Amino acid sequence: MSKIAPQTASLTQAQHLAWLRQHPTPATSREALGRLLETARLCLEAFDQDQLLTAQTNLENVMIQTLIAMKSLSIQPDQALQRALGRLQDNQGKRAFYIFTDRVEIRVQGEIRGEWPLYSQHDYQQALTLAHELGCDVIHEEACQLGLFSHVRLSQAAGDPA
Repeated sequence: MSKIAPQTASLTQAQHLAWLRQHPTPATSREALGRLLETARLCLEAFDQDQLLTAQTNLENVMIQTLIAMKSLSIQPDQALQRALGRLQDNQGKRAFYIFTDRVEIRVQGEIRGEWPLYSQHDYQQALTLAHELGCDVIHEEACQLGLFSHVRLSQAAGDPA
């Protein structure tokens, strides 16, 4: 059996090595997923008990169990990672703060998930700050919005330095 240097192993190579060294090899995908779940539970328990080194070790084992579970489901880990990263990129920009004259709406992929009223310039500034902290786009929905906040330049509202 060949030994793979950890710093040069691709996910597929690591998956193959983990599968070979797993004893006993899971008989079913359900068994592999069950082992993954159990390892994750142990990690969480160690973390809750402030056993950080044990939690880290268990988290590393979760990664190995994930690769084994993926193999049992015939999932190529390198391709799965690329797909997952693609989904993260696709979801960027789909969360936005829509700022109206009298309120702010938070929308995720077009669906309103929350809203609150705007009463003052301070409320407006806090909405912009929160949107920035959460990595959301800011969309001013009404042209008359700037009447209430006329002394705020659009470049400042968008987070650009003055």
